[in-house]
Amino acid sequence: MHAWTKSGNPIEHPEPWGVYGAFSTLRITSASKILFKKNHFERIYNSAQYLELPWVPQPDELNSRIQDTLPQPSADHDHLLRICIFEDIMGLAYRPALSDGNPVEGWLLSYRRPDPSVKCTAEKDLYGTLHELEIEKEDWVIHDPKDNELRETATSNLIFVRDGKLMIPENKILHGITLQKILPLLHKNFSISRGIPNDQEVSEFDEILLCGTGRGVAPLTALPELGWSSRGDRIFSKIRSIYETLVGSEDAEI
Repeated sequence: MHAWTKSGNPIEHPEPWGVYGAFSTLRITSASKILFKKNHFERIYNSAQYLELPWVPQPDELNSRIQDTLPQPSADHDHLLRICIFEDIMGLAYRPALSDGNPVEGWLLSYRRPDPSVKCTAEKDLYGTLHELEIEKEDWVIHDPKDNELRETATSNLIFVRDGKLMIPENKILHGITLQKILPLLHKNFSISRGIPNDQEVSEFDEILLCGTGRGVAPLTALPELGWSSRGDRIFSKIRSIYETLVGSEDAEI
């Protein structure tokens, strides 16, 4: 991990979860292509502004720090880069992207995000609990304690599949960059409704997919606490193919 103060001096990267700040996670391909970099820069800038952080580094500084710290490319896997902006510190943390497309078992986490539209490192009860899971094959499915809704996971947006049609939550969620990029392509191939199922409705769905920077598009295999398990992978395979075409295009570098 790498970190610098507002004045540019190197400093130890703080443990982010529970510290007030903004963050975003980017994917770096084995060819050192940073996917949707402009969108991630805009997200972290907008989050920092919303959180009223006193300092936000400019894109040129972010680019320079990233280029100076990029890990060596690997033929076996991509990398994930987490950018954190705290009150007077910028941090970069790299790790291998080992969960891309992997089947995921979901576990319920009773939690209501203060503002789902913002990625805030202060949400320790959400992001700080991911270490309890085998993140390559498990995820927290956020279960709203008041409405009993299944809105998103700790790492990804959710796509619910019933009879070949998609239901995608639109409100009370983080509008993930990966989902926003693939959504126009999904509209060309599927009938889509917008809504959020509750825990008693989950049994109606044949497939549930996760969509995010780290997982790309991945299938949920089971939600044991709700007695749900996947009944196929036909729609997953089709959407995964659409995703792979998207990230392989020149548009993904913008």
